Amino acid sequence: GGDIITFYALITKKEWKDAIPELALKYGIKVEYGAENKTETEIKNKLYDLNNAAMEFFISNVHKETRKEALSYLTEKRKLNEETIKKYKIGFVPDEWDLLYNYFTKEKKYPQELILASGLFIPRENQDGYYDRFRNRIIFPIFNESGNVIGFGGRTFLKADSNEPKYINSPETLIYNKGQTLYGLNFARDEIKKLDCVILTEGYLDVITAHQNGFLNTVATLGTAMTLNQARLLAKYTVSKRINLCMDTDSAGKKSIENIFRLTQDLQASNLDIKVITDLSAKDLDESLQKEDLASIKAKIENGQKLIYFIFDRILTRYFKAQKEDNDINKKSALDEITETLAQIKDPIEQNENIQYISHKLNINEELISLKIKEKNKSLRQKFLKVQSYKEKDKEEKDDFKMYSFERFKHAEIELLVLYISSFPNKSEIKTKLSEIKFIDEKYCLIKDFLDNLETDDLKPEEVINKLLIEFNEYKHIMSVISELALKIETNTDSEYLKNKDQILNEAKEWIKWWVTNKQQMQNLREKLKICKNEKEETTVLQEMMNIVKNNTTP
Repeated sequence: GGDIITFYALITKKEWKDAIPELALKYGIKVEYGAENKTETEIKNKLYDLNNAAMEFFISNVHKETRKEALSYLTEKRKLNEETIKKYKIGFVPDEWDLLYNYFTKEKKYPQELILASGLFIPRENQDGYYDRFRNRIIFPIFNESGNVIGFGGRTFLKADSNEPKYINSPETLIYNKGQTLYGLNFARDEIKKLDCVILTEGYLDVITAHQNGFLNTVATLGTAMTLNQARLLAKYTVSKRINLCMDTDSAGKKSIENIFRLTQDLQASNLDIKVITDLSAKDLDESLQKEDLASIKAKIENGQKLIYFIFDRILTRYFKAQKEDNDINKKSALDEITETLAQIKDPIEQNENIQYISHKLNINEELISLKIKEKNKSLRQKFLKVQSYKEKDKEEKDDFKMYSFERFKHAEIELLVLYISSFPNKSEIKTKLSEIKFIDEKYCLIKDFLDNLETDDLKPEEVINKLLIEFNEYKHIMSVISELALKIETNTDSEYLKNKDQILNEAKEWIKWWVTNKQQMQNLREKLKICKNEKEETTVLQEMMNIVKNNTTP
């Protein structure tokens, strides 16, 4: 079922909304969006163009006669061949303060607002102009899945000041979010799908050297611990959900692995099959590939240690060391950490397997370990309840600030639409009640009108959602609203909307009335906020907004 775009989205494991611009780019078709997305889309496209120009500028510097030291570093020290340097668009920028800035302003004539939005420049301390973020560095362009340049990483390559960071990366911009991006994924995704597994490492050069040596399913995080979005990004390209971690062997790398374990448990991403490569010959994958033969590294990657065992073995090493030194405090600390780690494992079968593993390693009865976990969970529950009680109290104190937003009516209209869809197939009562409320947002008006005119009386809520998807599938701005409605309907298992219909109707009327009354004042303040010169002025304007929300005063 579905159209050709749906088919393309499924075979490339993309979301429908992401498949459209990729297909359009491939076949030279212009994509037009609704008015509210048009400006943002135009800015993004301009930033892609600007970043592409920056990348070409950086590339041109690598091969200049006066820049031989950069090319020599890449080919001789890092052992990268010309083909690899060209494929990954590696560049260089010399030690000059405003080389790129002058190029953009004087030669390319980019508007100042776009230049600043790129994140490639930093304001001078005296606020008199800007200087280049990247200077005297090897430059690695960062691509999104579709191959657009969204940011850059810069690495020192000569002996520099000890205070100089080894890597500098682009800040987050309208097109670059490091927590949602993986370096090298645009090059690696086909191989990841083919091999049904991925190698996750930390650095640009780890990825590039791995690819050059045939490990084409390698990607890297971008200077952060793996995020939930990155985990989902990796999982969507594999059936097995197999991730091989090749992190640095230093304490920071080991800490990063521990953070990944917590992520998989806390955020319920534990369906991932994560293995840790623990016995590489050097501190990272890049150096190991230059020292060790490929067959040996391949075998180590294929026989990685299960993530949870890596975590436990680190703690057990500390435990046995404390036991040997007769240090009861460190011993108890290690045991507490083991118990806490076991308590974090959500799957009861997996937890039981690991209780057996620890029982065998420490020669402690399994029942005693289970008892310790129950005590730990009880302690955590009490702590959680205490925190919740503070939150409830805080919530009560902040009731006056409920729905603090510029357009709080939007939330009201979403709630009303969810209530309306939840009422199917017995929609008549809610339909009558909603006829008394004037919707403001055009998107919600269109959806409501469609629901009003549905002639079939026996539709279930999920069938109504399907009807909406078919009706509005060509309108991206409305499809995003339908997605939100579908999510709320899916999680509304106990008909809570119907149970609380009177409260939802009354609050929605109140919120919509509030917006109609205060719309102009809030819009004026929003414009005023944009031209504030300092934090003090911003605070004053925000307080005026809060006063309107609390209905205490009007500016």
